[in-house]
Amino acid sequence: MTLPPHGLLTTGLYWHAGSPALGLIGPTGVESQMPLPPGTSIGWQLRGPRRCIGIWLPTAGRRRMCPYRAAVAGSGPQAQCPACAGADPGRALARDAAVDDPRTFALYLAWFGTGLLKVGLTAIDRGTNRLAEQGALAFTWLGYGPLLAVRRAERAASATGTVRERLPRHAKIATWWRLGALEARREQLTAAHQHLSTAVAWPDGIHRLPCQVHDLTGMFGLGRPVPQPTEEITAVGDGTVLAGRLACLAGRDAVLDTADGPLLIDLRLLAGWVLIPADGPAAGFTLTPLTLAGSSDDHAQGVLF
Repeated sequence: MTLPPHGLLTTGLYWHAGSPALGLIGPTGVESQMPLPPGTSIGWQLRGPRRCIGIWLPTAGRRRMCPYRAAVAGSGPQAQCPACAGADPGRALARDAAVDDPRTFALYLAWFGTGLLKVGLTAIDRGTNRLAEQGALAFTWLGYGPLLAVRRAERAASATGTVRERLPRHAKIATWWRLGALEARREQLTAAHQHLSTAVAWPDGIHRLPCQVHDLTGMFGLGRPVPQPTEEITAVGDGTVLAGRLACLAGRDAVLDTADGPLLIDLRLLAGWVLIPADGPAAGFTLTPLTLAGSSDDHAQGVLF
């Protein structure tokens, strides 16, 4: 792969062990990560064309790069060509096309704001990372078991009408500035957990779990005042410069505090672009080895669950 001097191809934003990081691939094809905790100052220039980021293979613990080096649309959060998207194991799971996944799955109940409760599933070894990438502000586990049983439980919980399987992105973000007290989140999750415990006909194979609320607002940088953006970056392109301080980062959305004011950005827009330090080669990147595989918190761009 030919990259501009001092440039690295970004594969997207990851959450690992409670912290966000940007995946980056150099000319040798080795993938590293750049930590991006809230409060980080960034200065990047994007170079194109935007390329497919390939597929993460969770069982092998590595990325398979796109064999076509296909160009993908410059706008939008997805950075995979049709062939790679069709072969992606995480996307197959999202489409209900994966029925033989041998992993143990967990069912979660997540709070995104008053009246915004979501039920979902994740591979149990993903731990809190799946909830972090969802941008869940607080959550509790409901139970665990094999994939098909957990999927049936998810649908049964959604059918009660008290929780949803999907929530609009901007509805989630809007609650960042009206979180309320932690105790209110705990009470709402506890009440919903109790209701689902009796309202759902739990399938065989599900091991039920008691309510234990985990709050993620501090991890996202939402435990302190965050400037409210008046504009959103909805597209990037060749030559785009992003510079500022990440005031907060929840899921894959961030508030970037810039010289022109705070801006909202979906960091998935960066995947597939080459990043170059905006201040020149001397600025460099602070990289650490990619440690997403072989741990209890496995996660990567291609693994949605």
